[in-house]
Amino acid sequence: MNKGIVVMFLAGLGFMYLVTNLVDTAESTTPGLESSQSKKAKEYAQYYRKDINGDDMLNFSGVPLSKAKEVWSESTVKSRMLSYFPDFDTMKEIAESQLNKSEFKTFLLKTLKKTENDYLDGAINLDRARKTLQYLK
Repeated sequence: MNKGIVVMFLAGLGFMYLVTNLVDTAESTTPGLESSQSKKAKEYAQYYRKDINGDDMLNFSGVPLSKAKEVWSESTVKSRMLSYFPDFDTMKEIAESQLNKSEFKTFLLKTLKKTENDYLDGAINLDRARKTLQYLK
């Protein structure tokens, strides 16, 4: 009886090992899965530069607003800015310092100001304000 349990246990471990290795191999060899993510990262890298403190900055000079919104949605600057929500003053400072002068920067600052005013006036709640800034339209 004990031998049977040990054999079943070892067979289960072997099966689990086999399945996990096959899944890892299939994920790493799936064409297009990793390459599309790396292509997007390489494409977005052209919009980044580092400031004197080593912080990421976004350079949207001459970039269409739609493309800037796309890059912004995946950016570390956006994540950093939203981590200070609902401190609108700090969020504006980050937008001012981490974005170069561009159509997108003007758009973002106007959106921040409008969202802040709407929130303080009670027109929108905290969750709605966060979503407005997270998913720019």
